[in-house]
Amino acid sequence: MPEETAFRDSETLHANQLGLELARMLDLSSFEIFSRRDVLRSAAVAGLLPFGLGNNDRKIPDCPLEPVYNKRFKTLVAIIEAQIDTLWCGHQGDNACEVAREILVYASHLPKRLQHGIAVALLWLDVYSVKHVGHRLHNLCSRDVRKLLNQGEHRRCKSDPPRMEWCEDHLLHTAVAGIAMLGRLVIHSREPARKLIGLGWSDECGNPDNLVTVAAPPLADLSTHYDVVIVGSGAGGATVANRLTARGLQVLILDVGDFVSPDALIQRTPQADGSFRLSPPRSDEVLYKLYKDAAGQIAGGLGNVKSKLELIIPSKRKKIPPKQTVNVAQAEVFGGGPYVNNAIHLPIPESAYQKWGERQPANTPYEQFSNLMGSICNELGVNTLVTETQTSDRSQRFAEGCEALGEECQPLPVAIRKECRGCGSDNSVDSFGDHIGGIHPYSPVGANSFLTQAMHNPAPANVSYRTRAHKLRIRRDESGELKVDGVDVTRVEEGGCRINATITANHYVVAAGVGATTRLASQSLATAGLRNRELGKRLTANIGTALYAMYDKPIWPSGSGRPEPGVTQCFLVDRRYIEEDGKMVEEPALENWFHFPGTVALALTGWFQEFACVMRKFNHLSMSGIVIPTEVRCSNYVDSCGSFHLEFDQAEFELLLRGMRRVARIYFAAAKPDDGVSLYLPTKSLLMRNGNPARIRNMDDFEWALCEIRKRGPAFVNLLTTHPQGGACLGDVVDTTTFRLKTDCGESIQNMTIADASLFPQGCEINPQLTVKALCTLASEQVLKSALPENKAA
Repeated sequence: MPEETAFRDSETLHANQLGLELARMLDLSSFEIFSRRDVLRSAAVAGLLPFGLGNNDRKIPDCPLEPVYNKRFKTLVAIIEAQIDTLWCGHQGDNACEVAREILVYASHLPKRLQHGIAVALLWLDVYSVKHVGHRLHNLCSRDVRKLLNQGEHRRCKSDPPRMEWCEDHLLHTAVAGIAMLGRLVIHSREPARKLIGLGWSDECGNPDNLVTVAAPPLADLSTHYDVVIVGSGAGGATVANRLTARGLQVLILDVGDFVSPDALIQRTPQADGSFRLSPPRSDEVLYKLYKDAAGQIAGGLGNVKSKLELIIPSKRKKIPPKQTVNVAQAEVFGGGPYVNNAIHLPIPESAYQKWGERQPANTPYEQFSNLMGSICNELGVNTLVTETQTSDRSQRFAEGCEALGEECQPLPVAIRKECRGCGSDNSVDSFGDHIGGIHPYSPVGANSFLTQAMHNPAPANVSYRTRAHKLRIRRDESGELKVDGVDVTRVEEGGCRINATITANHYVVAAGVGATTRLASQSLATAGLRNRELGKRLTANIGTALYAMYDKPIWPSGSGRPEPGVTQCFLVDRRYIEEDGKMVEEPALENWFHFPGTVALALTGWFQEFACVMRKFNHLSMSGIVIPTEVRCSNYVDSCGSFHLEFDQAEFELLLRGMRRVARIYFAAAKPDDGVSLYLPTKSLLMRNGNPARIRNMDDFEWALCEIRKRGPAFVNLLTTHPQGGACLGDVVDTTTFRLKTDCGESIQNMTIADASLFPQGCEINPQLTVKALCTLASEQVLKSALPENKAA
């Protein structure tokens, strides 16, 4: 039967209510041919979109993006053309087809449920276009695409389709927002948009002579028996590796991420004289080459949905309440978090450490723990000189506002070489070797990262990247004690082939990061018929969001001689208590942030005109982040698959709002009579006021906006964390003395140590990197006690 005839088969369509609603939505006479099966299946999940809002992975196809390549590519291109047309004020300043292809390259690294969401969203938007204007989306001009996909940026005439408002139909709004976000990311990662908006970089950064290259170390022999195998190369794993190799142990470091040389992602543009001009790494490449799931781990999703009928019928779908989502960004590269982070080393406050109570490391009072953190800072060359001297004009604007209000603005302590050129790592990669993070050239006389040092110690660490650990084989030995006798892994070789192996060692350290460590520990115990019911519990995180301030006059270039972008996080405004309505309430800590255009494009709100107006004034922007530590509660946990379930409660949301108000006051204080400022808030849709996009030019405007955000709740705010903590916490899951994994019966796995942020029994309230390294130094001492002969143990 021809597809068109099948499509008109009303008996099939009327067989159930889903078909009835679909038939009503589709203008069959003008809609180009879809297969009946494609329409029915895709429409049935259309509300589960677009980026992982569904929770039934079993029905996701093996190749979720295939329908986009085969059937929806023109639809994607039409949306990109409308975005490009808006940014270039009526011109196609970039190639929309190339952008669309690069979007699909990025999307191929997202989780499959998100890929499926993209395909469903594009189908849904085609259906929506036919319903409202009688044509598929790719048959519309860019202006008509903007009229159709209009959340308030386009003035509406009576004949125009209705606005897509988050408050009215957040699922439909999310479908467009997700596709538009991908377009913003890739468009602003490419050279044409960077040139249009005036992206600059300090001269030292543009000089190819300042780049550093680190050759990939050889992949280790997986058949060798090692003293210690460490799963994970981040802050925890690298710390343990450094301590153990310094004592002469033969160590193998495994990591699922690839080895990426510091200069590998830098953009090189050929010049007429044969030289190259450098520009920062592309944000889209950074995300899919350095982060797990291309930074697309989503905690949260759709609320309680009783049937697909609720998703198909608009009147029912609109009653589904939005649910909080938190984007969890974790590094997945050899070197882990220290490879991509901004090298901040803040000590856990004593008040936070004391909250750990009986879950503190045994026999380690805060004074001793504080001394250990100080020793680590000395090893890594942590200093504030860099953050005081390599401040950009954008960061300085934040500091000026603090000074005007009498807010104390402290330089952040960072593990960055004092001769740093202020090029900024942008949570990506330091191409100039200044950050003492994951991978950089070895310095025989200066400070090195713990990972680099471990690979240059007297007994250099062996490494195996692109290596995924699946299971630790837990057995009882002859004496009845639980031990690991191997770890099953898969490694991707240079040519792409995969090899499976079981690696043996005397001792095993799991430092794969929150999520992966919980999964590996949980599934390894289960395979051995064991469990620990506390695994995955006590998950906390520092959840953040950001505000942008766009000044009327350019901030950069200003002729001041300051670096661009400088150290991207250089100032901290500590938390404090203030009086509000007769009560003392907390205001959270703030950090100034900044990023390159692709990442900025992800954070801003808007699909077309409102967004384009901000990006064209990229050099007018300053940015600040608010970070809220969550408390321990049952609703926040890591499941046995390593997936995060994480959200704010009302008190934490109110704390976030107070932080937003604090940022607003700072940026308004930095304004001048001839240089005003507009604030852009991290909402999931435009805030509309009197039928037009809201303009936030003073505190009265801001208080109105804050009231609107409060009414919609935390689901209306874009939330991000790079600092999950807990899941395999000290005391409940890990022995506080030995750092060994325990079972429900209190037995310890004699040769299995946990050594990463999973250990945290409660949040540390600040950047956790230094706390992780201190905990893992203590864990290393315990490994040494069992791994070295008695007369060599410290």
